[in-house]
Amino acid sequence: MRRGRTLGLRGSVVLTYAAGALLVSVVLALGSFLVVRHSLLDARQRLATRQAFADAASVRAGLLTAGRQVSDLLGEVSPPAGSTPLVRRDGTWFYAALNQAPSAVPGDLVRRVDGGGAGWAWSTLQGEPVIVVGVPLGGTGASYFEVSSARDVDDSLRVLRAALASFAALTTVVGALLGRAAARRVMSPLDAVAGAAARISVGDLSTRLADTDDRDLATIVGSFNTMAERLDDRIRRDTRFAADLGHELRSPLTTLMTSVDVLERRRGELSPPAQQALDLVSVELQRFRRSLEDLLELGRLDAGVDPTQLADVDLGELVTQVVLASHRSPDLVRVLPGGPGALAVVGDKQRLSRAVVNLLENAELHAGGVAGVRVERVGRFVDVLVDDEGPGVPDADRERIFERFYRSGSRGSTRGTGLGLSLVAETVQAHGGSVWVADRPGGGSRFVMRLPTEPARVPA
Repeated sequence: MRRGRTLGLRGSVVLTYAAGALLVSVVLALGSFLVVRHSLLDARQRLATRQAFADAASVRAGLLTAGRQVSDLLGEVSPPAGSTPLVRRDGTWFYAALNQAPSAVPGDLVRRVDGGGAGWAWSTLQGEPVIVVGVPLGGTGASYFEVSSARDVDDSLRVLRAALASFAALTTVVGALLGRAAARRVMSPLDAVAGAAARISVGDLSTRLADTDDRDLATIVGSFNTMAERLDDRIRRDTRFAADLGHELRSPLTTLMTSVDVLERRRGELSPPAQQALDLVSVELQRFRRSLEDLLELGRLDAGVDPTQLADVDLGELVTQVVLASHRSPDLVRVLPGGPGALAVVGDKQRLSRAVVNLLENAELHAGGVAGVRVERVGRFVDVLVDDEGPGVPDADRERIFERFYRSGSRGSTRGTGLGLSLVAETVQAHGGSVWVADRPGGGSRFVMRLPTEPARVPA
């Protein structure tokens, strides 16, 4: 395998089962082949030896009879089909068949028989396996050899090898199938946990794993459900705390803003230093008010999107209305046509409008203004692209700018609350979409808000 690529758990289980089945089948096949091969060769050697000794006795009896020729005696021998009798006398070979049988007799066997000892050896004749049995013919000065074909044994072994190879391949396939079934059984609880975790990650805090009678899984199921319950309780408490805190802060904030308005109406009665102080207080109060609203909105997003607020929203119309409502030129907007309903998504219109407003304000506050807005259909998604005139976003900041309270550059020199883009990101994610920033062709940044055309599964 190439570096950096590894098998998953499912693939590892299947591969382990297949490799185990292959190893076992190969060992069994090899053992079976060796046993059967030994048995066939031994039986063939015994049969050839018995036949050769019987034929040698007949030839010896004929040679001991005065006046008999070796060629006549070989003609009287009746060996099995595929066998050739030979007689060696005074260094000369005698044989009845018109073949090259003497070339199949090994020299070691010839010397052994000439020395007075019987023996046998495996050899080949014209490319085919043969067994050669040699018997000394005592009292005649000759030796008898019988070359028997072993093609039937070779054919049997060839068929056996093919059968065992097929068996090994079939066993490996069966092992892989068993591994797949085992992997499915092993992965099924993990898939259930992963699915439940994914639903919780998108806000469906009511998700729980079903109870199980499996003792090995009961601990995992119980621990997961306990964790989910505690997480749900913690988020609900945090949400209530944020709501209570927002309610408590709104009253003094309203009082402060009312007091500032009174001072603004009597601005002429204030000294220049007091007017400067009033300006600073007014700016910071506006920032505080916006931060409080953004935090409350983030708290509501953490609690989930209300399904009752979902409706069909034409993003082309929505973006156009937001641009016009912000007193920007309608020429900034370019809506690419795609047929009736092509730019429609299912979502919360008010929150989507706020996300677009935040993208426009981000371009105004941090990037030299809005260069253009485009709405287009991309597959099963609708993209809203906001281009700005700024220097672009460094690669190191392209993900962090969507985090809460993160502001590129020093805090003293950067306007805004640091929550606008995080609101965009969490709004889009709550609708099943995504948002990112890229380089704008010709300079600047391009923020892309992508939403699915199909209804997103959003928790209550």
